[in-house]
Amino acid sequence: MFRLRLSFLLLPLGILCAAAFAGPKPGAPAPDFTLPHLISGDGGDVSLKDYSGRVTVVDFWASWCAPCAKTLPHLSRFGSRQPGLAVLALSLDEDRGKALDFLGRKEMANPGLTYLHDSKRAVAEAYDLDGMPSLVIVDRKGVLRYRHDGYTEADLKTIEAEIAAVSGEK
Repeated sequence: MFRLRLSFLLLPLGILCAAAFAGPKPGAPAPDFTLPHLISGDGGDVSLKDYSGRVTVVDFWASWCAPCAKTLPHLSRFGSRQPGLAVLALSLDEDRGKALDFLGRKEMANPGLTYLHDSKRAVAEAYDLDGMPSLVIVDRKGVLRYRHDGYTEADLKTIEAEIAAVSGEK
């Protein structure tokens, strides 16, 4: 009987701890970050706050993620169809060379994407990713409006519709 009572006491504590470590949800301020450029290397650091006033897609990818190779070209096309949309593609590869090799092999250095390097995965941790690839849409005021973890072809229409909806707001 003691074990049963103890488990009832610990259950709320476990729920509180899980909630404390959950990442940002839609409607919450998007965690800011500052990361170096992946491709240019000498372009200085980029901050999410640099894109204040613009709808921004933050896409998380890695060279070991096969579906990531499918999402990056679509994000480039979304950017060309939505004037003013910023797309930040964050590599989670620890080794910058692996990320660059991946982009070169796949001819993935898509125009319109700003490639950044999250080698320590600090930004990925702040956003509490549930899968790869993952992306978030941040509105003009810095509020996280949409998040998506994983990839299927069907997801692309939903993602594009979410981008269009947030981009259409004033």
